[in-house]
Amino acid sequence: MKTIIIYTSKYGCTEKAAYLLKNQLGEETEVVNLMLAKEPALERYDTVILGGSIYYGKIQKKMTEFTSKYQNELSKKRVGLFICAGAKGEQAAQELKSSFPEKLYDQSITKEVFGDEIYEEKFTLLDRLVLRMLKGKGMSVNGLSKETIERFALAIKQR
Repeated sequence: MKTIIIYTSKYGCTEKAAYLLKNQLGEETEVVNLMLAKEPALERYDTVILGGSIYYGKIQKKMTEFTSKYQNELSKKRVGLFICAGAKGEQAAQELKSSFPEKLYDQSITKEVFGDEIYEEKFTLLDRLVLRMLKGKGMSVNGLSKETIERFALAIKQR
């Protein structure tokens, strides 16, 4: 079974998550960053995993455009969805759900919020200022959840 992980990452957290997931899924898995590479041809894959990070409550525009453009093709695939986000609980669940088209969300065999990591040294000045304002309001960074990534990989392998 051929699998591809297609992701968007602004500062590297989602990239790290994608490669941690790839390590769980094995060598047959390809990884593509939509921010840097051309859109892959999906017909070669049985399973498509889509992921992105949340900034200001939304996933990157590039992922939104990709899922809209390929929604029909994706409807014929095994799909898994993930986001990297600092939100917890119901807010995280809502951010995950709103990041992808409803039909794609409903058909996915697994969907998870992997957590977050912040690499402040890579941030733009504006993002650093916003981060400092949020941190001052009790924002915490819990890191990526390796257990959640393992659970996601297991769900992909089992179905």
